[in-house]
Amino acid sequence: MRERTWVILLTGDGADPHESQNNGVKNPPGEFAASLDRRTLLKMTLSRARSIVPREQIAVVIDGAQKPYWGESLAMIPAANIIARPRHRGSATEVLLAILTILERDPLARIIAMPSHHYVSNESALADSLLDAATPTAQTRNNLALIGIKPEVADTQSDYIVPGRWFEDGTRSLLRIVNPSGKILARDLVARGALWDSSIVAARALVLVGILRMCVPDLVDQMETALTQGLDVRQRALAQLYARLPPVDLSHVLARGAEAECRVITSRSCGWSNLASPQRTIKAARPSIRRVTATV
Repeated sequence: MRERTWVILLTGDGADPHESQNNGVKNPPGEFAASLDRRTLLKMTLSRARSIVPREQIAVVIDGAQKPYWGESLAMIPAANIIARPRHRGSATEVLLAILTILERDPLARIIAMPSHHYVSNESALADSLLDAATPTAQTRNNLALIGIKPEVADTQSDYIVPGRWFEDGTRSLLRIVNPSGKILARDLVARGALWDSSIVAARALVLVGILRMCVPDLVDQMETALTQGLDVRQRALAQLYARLPPVDLSHVLARGAEAECRVITSRSCGWSNLASPQRTIKAARPSIRRVTATV
């Protein structure tokens, strides 16, 4: 048996995908707006995943009620790899559900988990960084790797990774994850070399489950109990569990005492934008608008 890398795609908060607003941004400027459809972003993320693993090793977590909406976008993914959740309960819960499902089939799985609402202007550069994350080193074999992005602006809507000392394999320790409360703190973090938290993480599946068990043991116990049910009652058990769970964000979980278990990989420059942020959606749109304007 050997370790295989799986990519887990997270589709986010499950808001109505048919709404006219794009990720909370009313009428984004220019023709770039047409590319902000959630299905388009998911297809781009699927292509990103396919650059490092075969489709049989890609899993997607979606809202069960939204399967018809995502259907065409997920045509390339094996049905067993489409993991339906009852509702959105945060990225930590989403990742845990996917990992435990994958471990049933692949006990030695190594995973890369990433959101599907990211826009990247240089896909090959990010793919190289994802390959770095997928390749275990002395520091990442038994730890969780976080991919950080060098910030272009002091964005108050982003979490920041504050890296520590360097290791021989080019990774760094994690000092803390910070959510800035204002522009001054955000600027200070950028000046001190902090990175945007891309929410892309990589680890051996069992390592990440162990970190979650350390930080949120009740969540892991309850999820494992629900998934041990027979297939005929599993969905009912998951629905009951999700109905009482609070949202649990993975970055916030890691910031509550798991820093020593993490390592930081700085992404190559790739023109990364988190389109869940209205400001970044508009910022990402501007280069496209300039290109369109220049051809008129």
